[in-house]
Amino acid sequence: MDPQLTFDESEIRAAERRLETALEADDPTAWVFDYTDDAVFDGGGEHASIGRESLLSMARSMRPLTSVSIRPLRTEGQGSLAAVWVEGSWVSGPTESPPTTVNVRGLLVWRKEADGVWRVAMEHIG
Repeated sequence: MDPQLTFDESEIRAAERRLETALEADDPTAWVFDYTDDAVFDGGGEHASIGRESLLSMARSMRPLTSVSIRPLRTEGQGSLAAVWVEGSWVSGPTESPPTTVNVRGLLVWRKEADGVWRVAMEHIG
């Protein structure tokens, strides 16, 4: 973490919008590239997914998502790290079965990478 970097919360809001769009993309793996190479995703199951390859595998098995919404409750940031407590929701499911609406609360830890892009380094939802 570089404490000399100025933290700009509007960059996090823009990254959240980018992630929402990627989660709704026709390519089911599009969202994975909004996560760091070493990202950890903890969806509350027995095991967390760690690293991009694990996230790609998870993404390929997911049902299509629509109406994705990330709503920040509180944001704390300094330099190249930010923690955002969120409420989130999405609609999941293929067109041949009734859709399921999912509502969650969670924590997203964002890291600004060397290329200047904010990516999720850790996600915990429950």
